[in-house]
Amino acid sequence: MLELNEALGGVISGTAEKIEANGFEIVKPDDMADGLPVTRDGEHSCIDFKGEKGKIRIEFFGNQVLLFFADNADNESEENFVKASVNYFNLEEFDQKDLKSLCNELNETIDDKFSEKKAVVKKAKMPTPVSKSAAKSGAQVYDGNTLASRLSAMYPQLKEPYKANFEKYGEFLPEEFFVNYGTQVVIDTIRSRNKTEIKRLFKVLNDIYENGSSETQGLIAVTILGEMKNDSQMCEDAKEFMCDDMREPVLLVNKYLSGKSGEKLRKKLKNPPPYKPKKEKKPGMFAQMMAQGSAQNGGMPPM
Repeated sequence: MLELNEALGGVISGTAEKIEANGFEIVKPDDMADGLPVTRDGEHSCIDFKGEKGKIRIEFFGNQVLLFFADNADNESEENFVKASVNYFNLEEFDQKDLKSLCNELNETIDDKFSEKKAVVKKAKMPTPVSKSAAKSGAQVYDGNTLASRLSAMYPQLKEPYKANFEKYGEFLPEEFFVNYGTQVVIDTIRSRNKTEIKRLFKVLNDIYENGSSETQGLIAVTILGEMKNDSQMCEDAKEFMCDDMREPVLLVNKYLSGKSGEKLRKKLKNPPPYKPKKEKKPGMFAQMMAQGSAQNGGMPPM
């Protein structure tokens, strides 16, 4: 767990070398609270940089760190700032390792924009995760990309596969990512029986499940937690930290997939179909499984 000033100072020092190398220097406001070169406006904390190439702003707000660029350094108006990236950030969950990963992501984006050595062909940017405020307000629902982004912030070993997934397909494919990488990390955490780590994990999973689309809920219940394979010890350890909305569906999924009727679905999870361009969406595996369970119970939801 980090304090805000600790995080602000860490980002300033963690990006200083890259920002200076690209010709920028930090802007020191007249009123530097706590000795930090940070402009504060309510819940917004901004770090500004200025140079011949323009301006850079790193803004901390809620569970996000936003990076902005502006090409005209002489224009003092804030209206010419353009959002370059949105990065997940949580003081309660982050430690120094997470802070270092955040700085690496900021440095990479800054280098892509301003470095004279950058490649002529720039890589496409990852899709922006859904913010917590947008999900809580109902303006958006969490998707598979947001889940992967949040878990990649918790587990640094997922960062490269997360980026590689998008670079390979030109869009983020959640099933491919979780079947091959993300699910195993989650299962290993539950199997460890470390209550602190399991609680930290389910804080993310519960939030995404409660405010996610039906496809995202299926991703959590089937592709990820379905891999507990109805193991009584794992299900018991996980159940303690599941939110009420998640508990019954997840335990049902595990029971279903452990039986003969679940073998076909489990094979599909292990061998997802090859990537094809987007077409009209059909019901996901989670919806299919729940529908089959309902039919077997005379049209009533399975209990």
